[in-house]
Order: sequence, then C-alpha cells, then structure tokens
Amino acid sequence: MSTLMILNCFVRSSTAFTTRIVINTNPSFQLRRAHVNVHSPIKFISRTTRLNSAESQEPAAVDVDADADVVVAAVAVAVAEVVDPLPVPPHLAEGLCAIYKPLEWTSNDCVAYIRGMLERDARERGATLPKRKSKSKNKVKVGHGGTLDPLATGVLVIGVGSGTKDLQNYLSGSKKYRAGVELGFETETLDMESNATKTAPFDHVTVESIQDALPQFTGKIMQIPPIYSAIKKGGKRLYQQAREGVTVDDIEIEAREVEVYNLEFLPEDHCGKGLPCFGLDVECGGGTYIRSLVRDLGVALDTHATMTSLERTQQAQFTLEDAIPRDEWSPETIYAAVEKCNAAMAAMALVDESQDDQDDEVAS
Repeated sequence: MSTLMILNCFVRSSTAFTTRIVINTNPSFQLRRAHVNVHSPIKFISRTTRLNSAESQEPAAVDVDADADVVVAAVAVAVAEVVDPLPVPPHLAEGLCAIYKPLEWTSNDCVAYIRGMLERDARERGATLPKRKSKSKNKVKVGHGGTLDPLATGVLVIGVGSGTKDLQNYLSGSKKYRAGVELGFETETLDMESNATKTAPFDHVTVESIQDALPQFTGKIMQIPPIYSAIKKGGKRLYQQAREGVTVDDIEIEAREVEVYNLEFLPEDHCGKGLPCFGLDVECGGGTYIRSLVRDLGVALDTHATMTSLERTQQAQFTLEDAIPRDEWSPETIYAAVEKCNAAMAAMALVDESQDDQDDEVAS
C-alpha cells in the first residue's frame, strides 16, 4: 500500500535552502544517494503534513509507483538547479579506433587535429580542461600507434583517453602495406620527397627476375634504416642530421633485424603503370622500413629502385574499412568508432574465455 511521504533534500548552493518533494511511493523504498548529488543527509519523513520550502513554495508532488529509478530521476530533476553538477568528463568514450591518414599529413598532424576537435567538443559539453602540459587526468588524451611518413596514407590507429596506454602494442604488431615502386633511380629519402641521387639501367629487369628476388626479403632479415628516419644516432635523430647535410656516406647506420611475413609482386603500381613500375603487397612486423626494402630490392636486381607510394592497408585488427576518412572526422564518428572497437574487443574476450573454459574441461 502506498503512503504519502515528505522527502527533505538538503542541497548546497550559493543560497542554501531546503527543497521538499512529496513522493507517493512505497515506504520501504530507500533512496540510492549516489544518483543524486547532495551534500547533506536525505531522509524520509513518514507523515502527511504539508510543508513549504524556505521560499514559501508548495512542495513538488511526484506520483510514482515503487520504481527506484523513476523516484531518483524525479528528485534529480527537482533539485537540478540547486545541486552542484557532476564534473563533465573530457571524453565520451575511451579506447581505440582507426583513421585514414591523408597524403602529406604527418601522423602527429592527425593527432593534433583530432585532439583539438575533441577538446572543443569537451568544452562545448561544459567540461573544464587543464592546460595540455598539465599532468591532470581530466584532459583530452589522443595518441597514435605507429608513424606513417608524410607521403604515406592509410590506416593509422588512434588512442583516445585510456586507449593511449594500449598503443604500445600496435607499434610492434603486424602491419600490411601496398607500395608503389619504380626502377632506374634512387633518391636521398628513398621516396618521392627528394630528387634522384643515383641512376642505373633497368632494361634487363623482368617480372620473373623480380619474383625470383622476393624470397630473399621474406622472413627475418637485416635491414639498414633510411637516413631520413626518426632513429637516434649519437643522441640525435637521423633525419635531423640529414637536414644538416650529413649523408649516408658520412655516418654508419647499423643494420637491424626486422621480419617480413609475406611479400607479393603486383604487376602495376598505384597509378596502373607496369614495368619499370610495379607494386608490392607487404606484411611485416614493427620497425620495418618499406623504403629500405624497395632500395635493397633494387640492388638485388642490379639497378636502383625508389618507393613512389605507400598505403598502410591494415594494422592489427584495423583495416581500410575501419579507417575513418578525413572528410568524416568528427567527435561523433571518432567516439562511435571507439565504442564499436570496445564492443568488438569485449566480444572477443568472451569468446576467448569460453574457449579457455572448454580447454579446462577437456584437460580435467
């Protein structure tokens, strides 16, 4: 049986007063205080006395059945104007997603753009953000999971909020690329960002000779990174030294072990051109430079070769289909993609857990 009750809500505001709300509900109901941001005890008074607030207004009457959520919502609405609001979170979702990196953008350009976009969204929602260099946890955090050169395009994994902590796994994980190659010359940067510094004849190269050379570049191989790379040598990044005039003849760059899982020949490059142009589909581990791979392939063919295009087609579970194109970047699409990724990873975790349980049953 329902009983007419008076709920006293003591709230803190610039002019503190008492709001009384009459609620028709079950007397055994207990208000879950966590749902209402109040700063003094809340209690039910089991009497039907009609009380007025400090501003001599009649108490608000709410007719509900014994539904705790409805009661809480009614109380929250009634005191919304005088209750201190909960802090607005800087992110609407936290985790990972993938974007399509545009041509001539650096990976950090993409991160800066998305961070700025999400910061504006957070402020529009009422969030108070600290300065970017602050160590506060209440700031918008965005990072990427593996650098793409400015002239490269394709899948770039983005971490938002707590997702930035997971990005390290993507730096060393498997990646897939589609590269364009042209024979007969080599540039200082090993791509089309600089002028040719070496030339050589290429008429002797055939499709068969290219296919015959590819197996030596699969598996674990030793590779010398380009001088235009972010690797440090003598406490300074190689590309910084190159811009100061240092060449590959002036500095020794140590070879590093990388792994190429799969390497396939494509008869045409990204523009549809055949020999001396062709394409390569590459699947490799972290730290592999496709520019260096193309350079070394040219040497193996007794000529020179330069990478003319590069598109990352997959990084871990993220493919081109998952990558949000530049003209669709918005807070809504970024957060929707993060939530989609979170749901997919949760589903995968359930499958793995179920498989582990089955394995345990078999073992027992």
